[in-house]
Amino acid sequence: MTVEDLTSETAVPHLDSDSDDGGEELLVDESIESTFVPPPGKLPFSGLREQVAENSILGTVPRPLRIPEVLLEIFAASDNSTRAVSARVCRSWSNLALDVLWRDMNSPIPLLQILSPLQPKQTPADAEQPEGEIYEDWDFANGLFDVDWTRFHSYATRIRTLIYRSSDPAIGSRNNCLSPRALERVALLYPHGRCLVPNIQELTCHVTWDETVQTIPAFVGPNLKVLGMSFCKGMPGRCLKGLFQALVCRTAVLDHFHLSTDCPVTEFEEALARWLQSSPLLTEVELPRYYQTESVVRTLGQLPDLRSLAIVWDNPLPYDEHGVHFAISDDSFPNLTNLDIEGHLNYALSVLQTSPQLSRIKCICVSSYRAPTSDEVLNLTSALASACPALDVVWLNLVSEDGSTTEEPLSFEVFRPLLECHAVTEFVVGHDMPLWLEEIHVDEIAEGWPELKVLLLTRDPNFPDGDISSEQGLDISILAHMAQKLRNLTNLGLFLDVDHFTDFEGNLDPLHQFEKLIVLDLGLSSVPPHAVTAVGLYLSSLVSPETWIQCSMEPWFRGSRDAKVVENMGRWFNVHGVMNMVARSKVVTAKATGMLRQRYQADALKISPTYTHPSLSQFGPTLIPR
Repeated sequence: MTVEDLTSETAVPHLDSDSDDGGEELLVDESIESTFVPPPGKLPFSGLREQVAENSILGTVPRPLRIPEVLLEIFAASDNSTRAVSARVCRSWSNLALDVLWRDMNSPIPLLQILSPLQPKQTPADAEQPEGEIYEDWDFANGLFDVDWTRFHSYATRIRTLIYRSSDPAIGSRNNCLSPRALERVALLYPHGRCLVPNIQELTCHVTWDETVQTIPAFVGPNLKVLGMSFCKGMPGRCLKGLFQALVCRTAVLDHFHLSTDCPVTEFEEALARWLQSSPLLTEVELPRYYQTESVVRTLGQLPDLRSLAIVWDNPLPYDEHGVHFAISDDSFPNLTNLDIEGHLNYALSVLQTSPQLSRIKCICVSSYRAPTSDEVLNLTSALASACPALDVVWLNLVSEDGSTTEEPLSFEVFRPLLECHAVTEFVVGHDMPLWLEEIHVDEIAEGWPELKVLLLTRDPNFPDGDISSEQGLDISILAHMAQKLRNLTNLGLFLDVDHFTDFEGNLDPLHQFEKLIVLDLGLSSVPPHAVTAVGLYLSSLVSPETWIQCSMEPWFRGSRDAKVVENMGRWFNVHGVMNMVARSKVVTAKATGMLRQRYQADALKISPTYTHPSLSQFGPTLIPR
């Protein structure tokens, strides 16, 4: 999609009136018609443009296509090419089509190209970059002193969602960057305020260049509600400090904030706390690890509408005791329902035992810095069940990060106290070793958590040596019992033992199956080549053909995805292929069975030769089926 397509309104000013008759002028203009022909099959429904053209020549437009609500639905279901063409049909269509076309932008490049074309300027690669790579810094080809700011503003005000990247795919490869100086000049000369997109509501920034950080405020408008920012590794703290200082008092209605960086919070802690204080309507905040410092937590605690305080796992940071300070006073966090706590389990335990306000918490994630013992986990779950009886979502990251390891697998016994929280619908556990689970535990889970939908139990063990054998996993036969007891599961993740499962002699249509399962996640479970077919047949008997088989890891997974892991993922893909083959066979069998049933019914209705029953001779011959 070029800027000419996005700015298709340029033809509209030639119309002299707001009537639908103006559509005739555009539709019969051969130059326009030959330039903007919609691609085949791209229109919302076949024949739309031809119908409008025919009726417009006759001086009318179908009544349904004059209703703004109907047009908005049509444009929302169309692609950008169709919207650009629709904007040239008539004036009554133009504004609506352009509003939808420009509402969600994946790049600011089309907007900037309204002012002037962009051209690359080669810059030398840094010493740290691979030798021979060429980097291009894109800037305006012409000056900005004689441009149509009114036209620029008319499109800028339509944007509601914007993705801003340093390396923008709209201008080529990852080595092509939009020049920060270009945006600085636009922001300096823009006559309609300091925000280039005044009505923006959602902004996502991916910054890989420290000089680009200072251009982010140019896209922060007074109506911004969602702000997400991710920065490359090694981003200087001074850049983030200057950014948050510039954003103070500019996000008064901000609702959601997401920050991903590996920069220590100590380098800009004061600036971050001050900016958070100037955003009083925040309801969701996602910060990197170890950003819960005393000043940041104190500021967040005073936000009256804050409901969620979560941790971002994109950039792992070393343990920082300064960033582990979560405390709740009597007048802080009045509406908090979602909370992430990190650090030692003893620290999390003290928070749970000294904060009665946590009784309203519904979603909690607890992370342990070192490998905990079974007794420590049992104490934690007991405190959780007592302090947060209304829990709905429970995530426990018990993976060690300080180099300590444990070879003691956890038993589900340590999680039994949480069964008292009967509202739990999502339970996720991460640990260095696989979890020990038996059928009796499955029965307890089904009774304690009747509405459980997501169950992920150490599917990706983090044993440092990577020397976990499949024998330490759960026997794959436990899936049949889960299908019988856990009827509401939509996501299931387990570390399974399938090495000895080499033959399947069961029923492909058993009595109990996973009726609602969407994803079956096997994590690091290994499947030997000789077991692929048997495992595929077994899973086909328990899950529907729409269930997706995958091997993913939690964000706290510290192991490597080496060639062995990739090879194992390929085998699970083959298992999924066997499942698809069985599904197709079931369909063919069902069709054949239906045909046989219909033939049997037809044979049963065939009429035998007639004869007269002695008792019914007065009524004539009677037809008796064979």
